[in-house]
Amino acid sequence: MLYTEFGRTGHRVSRLGFGGMRFEDPHDTDAMAEVVLHAFEEGINYFDTAPDYVDYQSEVIFGRAIQELKKQDKEYFVATKTTLATPDAVRRACEESLERLGVDHIDFYHVWCLVKPEDLPARKKKGVLKIFRQLKEEGLIKHISVSTHLEHGHVAPMLEQGEDLFDSMLIGLNLQNSHLRMEGVKAAAARNMGVVTMNTLGGGILTDHSERFQSVLRPGDRSIVDAALRFNLSIPEINVALVGFRNKEDIDEAVDAVKRMEVMSGEEIAEVSEIMAEAYKDMCTQCGYCRDCPEGIPVVRLMEAYNHGMLKGMEKAVSHMRYHWNSPDVRALLADCTECRLCEELCTQHLPILDRFEELKRA
Repeated sequence: MLYTEFGRTGHRVSRLGFGGMRFEDPHDTDAMAEVVLHAFEEGINYFDTAPDYVDYQSEVIFGRAIQELKKQDKEYFVATKTTLATPDAVRRACEESLERLGVDHIDFYHVWCLVKPEDLPARKKKGVLKIFRQLKEEGLIKHISVSTHLEHGHVAPMLEQGEDLFDSMLIGLNLQNSHLRMEGVKAAAARNMGVVTMNTLGGGILTDHSERFQSVLRPGDRSIVDAALRFNLSIPEINVALVGFRNKEDIDEAVDAVKRMEVMSGEEIAEVSEIMAEAYKDMCTQCGYCRDCPEGIPVVRLMEAYNHGMLKGMEKAVSHMRYHWNSPDVRALLADCTECRLCEELCTQHLPILDRFEELKRA
């Protein structure tokens, strides 16, 4: 396994991390805990979970595994999260996570799911940073972290509002959307923060539809997993790439890919990004030119969800908006659209955006 220094934390973490939201049988706690232990035996020491992952079982599974990890003389790091903001609610959520995990502290506790520029300021007003700071002073959490899906120029201002409390950042980045998130990754690294990527395999898009992306494979690659992990881990500012492991076989495939990985140059990273844009040119490439809708409609995010719909069915696009972007009602998002077609005029791919809006509303 490859390891690296994790920002300014002083910790040495595995470059491959365990994402705890895809256990294949989450109600079989013992069997899934064995999956976690297998990852640890293979050298993975960064474990990411959240209270409501996989039917609220993820922290329970990790808690079972941690009882065994404690018996071993090797470091491991546990990250979990909360979307709550008021001091009492955050403290209660933290204590409940501690109980489920069976630990006396959380290594990396995340201000979770910042998807809009106004999210952190709104939570700050309710006292989220104050209570996170207090929990750290009490030793219940070791590091304050942030989890975000913000894009383009929104990440740096968000980090500025973090009052230098954030030691690490979790951000969605992969072969498909690196141009959308790279600026944010660099902003975090410039602050000497640890950087972890989620959605490394595109939420399953890359692996479930690998036939569309064969052009990014290099000689010796055994699967799209090789290409996806090599891409993220070749970006110098990224410390850890999470993979949502379902079972031991998933772990073995990813560990093998990391062991065989040859780091790409900056030129190769740019080349692969261009190849990906060509490979799904009928999809939105997330360039962001349409983002300044005069009515405030999140065009970029809707088109990213539509990408999922093209591959998995439009009902998946709607669920993607609900669970990834915290936007449960697509029709409400589009209610203020005046059909001015500015987004279509600005679209570098000349996509029929308004027609796609209608498909999303019908889904």
